[in-house]
Amino acid sequence: MLIKELVNHLDELLQPNLFKDYCPNGLQIAGKSEVGNIVCGVSLTEELVDRAVEQSADAIIVHHGVFWNGDDYRITGYKYKRIAKLIKHDINLIAYHLPLDNHATLGNNIQLAKLLKFENIRQNDKQNLLWFGELAQTMTIEQFAEVYQKLTNHKPIYFAHSQQKIKKVALCTGGAVSLFNEASTHDIDLYITGEVKENIMAQSLESDVAYIAGGHYVTERYGIQALSKYLNDNLGVSSQFIELYNPI
Repeated sequence: MLIKELVNHLDELLQPNLFKDYCPNGLQIAGKSEVGNIVCGVSLTEELVDRAVEQSADAIIVHHGVFWNGDDYRITGYKYKRIAKLIKHDINLIAYHLPLDNHATLGNNIQLAKLLKFENIRQNDKQNLLWFGELAQTMTIEQFAEVYQKLTNHKPIYFAHSQQKIKKVALCTGGAVSLFNEASTHDIDLYITGEVKENIMAQSLESDVAYIAGGHYVTERYGIQALSKYLNDNLGVSSQFIELYNPI
């Protein structure tokens, strides 16, 4: 299909116009006009570009692209290496950030919530990225951390009182440390995101809301996996998710 048709379809599906984002969503770097073979990944890296070249990909679709608000405008260093290879091999780069976090069926939040077998899954609103759910049964934080590691193959960092019981959960994938204060004003026992900062341990213990940092990469790989499957199933293109595990 034409790259323009692919991007138009993704824009209609993910509706980036609904979000005030930190980056341009959609086509970031133009390549071939015809797209039949797509590589998907969480973040654009030189290794992902190399893998796309090996796969003779016409496009790369990622959650974390190459351009971000506040970045230096100059294209040097690692940014130059990534962009140079994309242009040399005529590979389109497509990225969707918050729209992929918050999509109702393909998004990172809903996909992680389903993986963790949450019940009564719901979101706060379109722009506020907090999602909510409940565990099928009450368990201790230690038990849930074991479940998380088993399902994601990633050992989370967590803060809670020993044997603290959890049932009601708030969730925002990736680097949503800043939403913990807002999340803790709701009736929840646990907040899950990808990363953590130094101040969070005390805030978690003092607020009696458990906190899990499940890995920025890990919490945000399930949306792009779901999108890759969607492309295969619905658009008649070949799409492959490339796992480049990041422990952070």
